Amino acid sequence: MTPLNIVQIFYARPHLGGSGIISMETSKELARRGHNVYIVSYPGTYLNEEEEKIGLEIKPVKKINYPCFKAEPYNATFASKIVNIYLNEGVNIDIIHANYAITHGEAALTAKRIIQREKGNPKVVVTSHGSDIHTNGYQSLLAPSIKDTLQSADAITFVSKALQKEAKQLFGLKHSGTVIYNFVNEKKFRPASLEEKIMTREKLNIPRDAFVVYHASNFRPIKQTEMILEAARELDRQERKNIFFLFVGDGPQKRELEEKATLIYNLNNKIIFTGIKYNVLPYIHAADIGVFPSKRESFGLALLECMSCGLPVLGSNVGGIPEVIDHNKTGYLFKHNSLDELVFYIKKLTDNPDLRKKMGAAAREKAITKFPRKTIIDAYETLYLSLVGK
Repeated sequence: MTPLNIVQIFYARPHLGGSGIISMETSKELARRGHNVYIVSYPGTYLNEEEEKIGLEIKPVKKINYPCFKAEPYNATFASKIVNIYLNEGVNIDIIHANYAITHGEAALTAKRIIQREKGNPKVVVTSHGSDIHTNGYQSLLAPSIKDTLQSADAITFVSKALQKEAKQLFGLKHSGTVIYNFVNEKKFRPASLEEKIMTREKLNIPRDAFVVYHASNFRPIKQTEMILEAARELDRQERKNIFFLFVGDGPQKRELEEKATLIYNLNNKIIFTGIKYNVLPYIHAADIGVFPSKRESFGLALLECMSCGLPVLGSNVGGIPEVIDHNKTGYLFKHNSLDELVFYIKKLTDNPDLRKKMGAAAREKAITKFPRKTIIDAYETLYLSLVGK
């Protein structure tokens, strides 16, 4: 197979969220397969030693210090960076893969138009990871641009059937695109040994026999993390004193939630905020279940990571989450605004270790059979090759 020259646009380290993790893992595997991958991202982004060794190249844009700009013109700087890869570095770009329509997709299409005038012919793939549909797609100042980007791309992909359906209904898309699910590295995200579980708990001062609830997010209102605090308070009122809650990540609501946990809910000894962790595996290994009460969610990568580690998961019955959780088999779905249901299911799993074990095994099985890393990256590679006719 002739190697492809692929430009990936996404939120690279240190800005990694779910979409950034998936995009980086995809880029790494494509590089291992012999393709040339160039990552265009924001100022301050970088590669780690492993990523450099396998041949990835990072192309962060620089900030534009011009006082009349009220915000950074990333549409223009990303597009120009891609064009420079073509013109100045002599790379005949085959694919520009933009993760998100807003900014990244627009920049990809601008770069394509410029490169075409210079006799190149890159194909543009836009992947919608969620917020450009279920949140920004309903903003009147953004929706026309998002629709145009999706319809102008050579191919569009969605991370769940629910997101694909919503985009089609919202924008009346002429072509509905392809669903390519997120994935998990099943070799990395594996069930913990007893020693691994105990080791992390000891570092966090969590008793060995405690029941631990795990949650990871970017602490935005859409994630409804406060609902977990409310569940913790209710469980404490019911004398469920041996349940601990582990919150991993950072975001705009984190400080407020930390203050509420201590000053209002009086749960400071039961709630642990770790901050951002690029390696979340030890924290999943310390837990017994994962809980994700999002108001809107296109897929839920953190949820899948828990499942791959053999944890039952509780998730709100919205968006793409029901495509990941099999209710009553790999975990439970609950109404996104129902605190009573969330508390009920936490108690049910707390009280039934055999049920937890059975559900955890089923969760692991679904993660590695329905969302395997190799199969899903194969789908992206096949899409790229079909677009360039190779």
